[in-house]
Amino acid sequence: REIQRGYLGVGLQPIDEDFAASLGLPKRRGELVQTVQDDSPAARAGLKPGDIVTKVNGKDVTGEQTVSFLVANMEPGAQVPVELLRDGKRLALNVTLGKRPSEAELQQQTQTFDPDSEEPMAPGASNETIEQKLGLQVMPMTAAIARSLGVPAETQGVVIAAVDPNADAARKGLRRGDIVLSANYQAVASVEALAEQVKAAATEGREAILLRVQRRTQPPAFFPIRLR
Repeated sequence: REIQRGYLGVGLQPIDEDFAASLGLPKRRGELVQTVQDDSPAARAGLKPGDIVTKVNGKDVTGEQTVSFLVANMEPGAQVPVELLRDGKRLALNVTLGKRPSEAELQQQTQTFDPDSEEPMAPGASNETIEQKLGLQVMPMTAAIARSLGVPAETQGVVIAAVDPNADAARKGLRRGDIVLSANYQAVASVEALAEQVKAAATEGREAILLRVQRRTQPPAFFPIRLR
């Protein structure tokens, strides 16, 4: 049977000498919360970036006994007391642990997305239909990418990762970081959904597809993109 490991949903950093000096704390004690995943067990319990976790389930957090180690050795669904320092005050929160996601899911949650970096097309890195027909490489929207783009975490769509400079999409001004919300008036909340619409348009003999695209926090706009 698969071992189920507990999960908090925080990004942590050990308290080294410099952190300890800046916070007036003993070093090698506790871990600083750098990030809290949206809708994670930690977020639901009220943990915030800047909190210093000092104890989990009554055990001291140290360099050897990290928060991740303590939490991973408990079952999902367990109610765990977490002691922390916030603005110099001691707090105790009860956290109901979640189930640790797979490594691939964790990587997707923490991936950062720089919309301004010049990423060339990497052949075969994305959906083949979308790549061939539209000259676009797209990726699923995640809460981390939404944060990078400054849009709400619940935004539904697919994110353009790269544009073929020879494609009509490039001529129409589409670029990395744009969010495709719909294709031919059908919402596309996944890469597969966009690929289905592209296939349907090609099967019907259409020469172009109408994409509704949002750029950062600007209002969405419609773009007719020619199929190749």
